[in-house]
Amino acid sequence: MDRSEPGPADAAAASARGAGRVADESVGRSPAEAPPGVCADRFARGLLAAALVLGLLRFLRLSEWSLWIDESLTWADAHHGIEGGEIRNPLGYRLIAWTVDLLGGTPSEFSLRILPAVAGWLCIPATFCAFRGLFGERRAAVASLLVAVSSWHLYWSQNARFYTLSQLALLLGAWTLFAALARGRSVVAVLGIAIAAGGALFHPSAVLLLPALALAPLLLERLGRGVAPAVGRAPRVLALVALLGGVLGIGWILKTWDTYAYQKGQESTLAAAGASIAHFAKTTGFFVTPLLATAVLCGGWFAWRSRRGPEAFAVLVVASTLLFALVASALVRVSAQYVFVVLPWIALVAALPVGNGLAGPFGRRGEMAWILVLALPALATCGLYMTVRRGERPPWREAYDHVANARGPGDQIFGMEASVGEFYLAPGNTDLRRPTALTWLDYFHARIPEHWAAKGRRAWYVVNPEQFAGWDPRDAAEFQRFLRDECRLDAVWPLYVESRDLSVWVYRRD
Repeated sequence: MDRSEPGPADAAAASARGAGRVADESVGRSPAEAPPGVCADRFARGLLAAALVLGLLRFLRLSEWSLWIDESLTWADAHHGIEGGEIRNPLGYRLIAWTVDLLGGTPSEFSLRILPAVAGWLCIPATFCAFRGLFGERRAAVASLLVAVSSWHLYWSQNARFYTLSQLALLLGAWTLFAALARGRSVVAVLGIAIAAGGALFHPSAVLLLPALALAPLLLERLGRGVAPAVGRAPRVLALVALLGGVLGIGWILKTWDTYAYQKGQESTLAAAGASIAHFAKTTGFFVTPLLATAVLCGGWFAWRSRRGPEAFAVLVVASTLLFALVASALVRVSAQYVFVVLPWIALVAALPVGNGLAGPFGRRGEMAWILVLALPALATCGLYMTVRRGERPPWREAYDHVANARGPGDQIFGMEASVGEFYLAPGNTDLRRPTALTWLDYFHARIPEHWAAKGRRAWYVVNPEQFAGWDPRDAAEFQRFLRDECRLDAVWPLYVESRDLSVWVYRRD
């Protein structure tokens, strides 16, 4: 055969190279090559539209769920906590207070939650915009859909807290950063990191994600897996800025840590550290379900096989954020909401097999099956959240309204999460940490009801049985005996969610 003429082997190789180019193009283009307008991939466009529509669940029944203690403390600290200096992330408190003022000045479940709900919905298109350039429109759309149908995301979007605001800032910062890296613009890349760092003004947990955003581009470049062809000096500039920012911000970081350690500290023993790590793993496992975790492992495998920088970047962000939180949980009590900021990245890693393997042997049907397997169970959980799980909030409002309607003059009220009770029983009071309409009922005040019982006044006790687990066992046993033997169960609102008892019971002692 004439060596100048292509043979079958050459044709096969050329075909494979062509297929590789097609696969690469299906995975994604750099922001410089991507069209600046609407999504060009029709399938991705449909997924994004579905995500935006399903994301509207964040505004459904927003005012029906009772507040819980952290939400009531948001309102209290917006008036009485910021001035004390112990709050290092004041921006969220002020914005929620301004929103309440804008909506008439009277706090309600709706007015306290609407801003986090709007931010939660905006996280869906922000996820797509942040990831479409480096990872492709289809993967970005899948990640957006998984965020939209996450009951974890839905829950915090309907909370008068700041996690969705922090997540939105990080996504906007990542969007700016990735666009800058694709064009080799160091100044804009630094701006992206600054926007992402602004997420810490809403919640300090944003700091857990920042090291990977700032340092991973340089690390991957050293490993020969650059995140984009034209990054230029941007990774080195980012690393220098990150080090400078760490030095300048060390005071804020240490003070924030001291405050958190004071509030959530624990004994310095191996048993306490093990229990805290187990708590972090358990609470995170409620939301990063076995199915989603398996998809993340598959995505990590695809990232390893692809040898591409962007995929490695996504895996590094997820792994480093979870690792930092895990280490912190050995020292203080850390719950799942402190890694909420990494949820879009978890969704992205779960979406990496789309366009990177499934599209080859299984085609569009394989991709659709992968997406449906991940999205439909999550959507079903959202349906449960909206119905039988009743927003996964203890029904404190119903219980305290019942007491308000049934109490007589001179009755004494004792309640768990008394700041929530004060919100409903004394609406004009903003200093909810110092209630006037009822008395705290917690492990610090376990003996107070016993003192008041001797005075002969009728008393009401509003309790969530699950919280007795956090009391001294002897105090818990004695108080439960008191409720059982000397009081009458007046009303109960049962609510059981997986392994949690969110029920609220009202007892009366005449």
